[in-house]
Amino acid sequence: MTQKQALELMRRGRNIFLTGPPGSGKSYVLSAYVAWAEKVGRKVALTASTGIAASLLGGITVHSWSGMALTQQLNKYDVDRLIGKQFLKERFNATDILIIDEISMLSGRVLNDLNTLLKLGRNSNLAFGGIQTIFAGDFFQLPPVNAGPIGYAFMSEAWREADLLACYLSEQHRQQSDELTDILLALRDHRLTKRHLDLLLSRQGIRHQPVTMLMTHNRKADAVNYGRLNQIKGDTKSYKMLTFGNRGAIAELTGSILAPKELNLKVGAEVMFIANNFSEGFVNGSQGTVVKFRCGKPVVKLKNSRLKLTVEVHSWKKQINGTTIAEAVQLPLRLSWAITVHKSQGMSLDAAEIDLRQSFAYGMGYVALSRLKSYNGLYLSGLNSRALQLDRGVFAFDDLVRSESQANERLLTTSSKTRSVRHFVRLLS
Repeated sequence: MTQKQALELMRRGRNIFLTGPPGSGKSYVLSAYVAWAEKVGRKVALTASTGIAASLLGGITVHSWSGMALTQQLNKYDVDRLIGKQFLKERFNATDILIIDEISMLSGRVLNDLNTLLKLGRNSNLAFGGIQTIFAGDFFQLPPVNAGPIGYAFMSEAWREADLLACYLSEQHRQQSDELTDILLALRDHRLTKRHLDLLLSRQGIRHQPVTMLMTHNRKADAVNYGRLNQIKGDTKSYKMLTFGNRGAIAELTGSILAPKELNLKVGAEVMFIANNFSEGFVNGSQGTVVKFRCGKPVVKLKNSRLKLTVEVHSWKKQINGTTIAEAVQLPLRLSWAITVHKSQGMSLDAAEIDLRQSFAYGMGYVALSRLKSYNGLYLSGLNSRALQLDRGVFAFDDLVRSESQANERLLTTSSKTRSVRHFVRLLS
């Protein structure tokens, strides 16, 4: 399905599951739909399953929007308490469209709780209280953490009730058409062969210029960054984050963005931009090197470009109903010798050295590989037996979604009724 076709189905007011491979344009479609919805006067709640995803989207976490605690399983007392909060009821009833990005990392239990909460808060028996719901994400990416018996969101009763139309974006806008695209599609289609493995392994041991390392664990990434910075001679410039607002909201905001509370830089430091600013010439994931400091501000030369940017501070805000309750101000940079695979979700990298020797979750290798724009930008340190594993249940679900999306694409051209995708746990049994 094309981006234009997916937007058409959203504009019809239907509940949608928007999916497709990394780089297929899910974020673009969401942004275009939000712009259209706001133009016609519809109130949009823009949320994501994780703080990092929410900050990239320009929204807030679904837990923050709904009032649910991160690890809490709602009981009757919890529901009554939340519904008793007037500001939550007002928020729920003022919302026309609920968007949840990175739905793959939201468990089925949480989705069921949200469905119950919105039904009661809006006094409606309709799924999610009658709010148009748009779920976006790729279930081949990293799964929910500590999900419990109802693992993925698509295994929940709430997913079935929502009667979602499948929109599987088939165009590719990130990777060039090369060996990397072939490997990623082979992983998704469950047809990885020895040829694909040989292509990956052939990228081991290749000498290369310094590039970002994608690693599986925070402690390893931090050790690499601190170690490399300490090897550089010269003065260190430190930049401390400024925060404003409610203490609890500040803690949630700063924990959900990639900006460090204290950023230490030297001339020669490898850095990565962690925000989008198209007018200035950088996007989330743009890489470069600090070449000097001008009036106390770092000047970064972008990789593969002659462009040198004097980096100004960036503001991240947590807002509720248009009111800012927390704000963090920091340079939109972090050291980029190494970053975790988890934190790289949503980024697009020209090149990276990927270390998958301690992979521990489904989708970890898939996420790491799909950050890259091309096969020539891939450098491999190694991989273990878990690195390329994807959940078998997700394959079955993905087959269903593709089939329904193709049917919806055909029916759109004939103005016939579209088909929804209803998925039950028994499909995975």
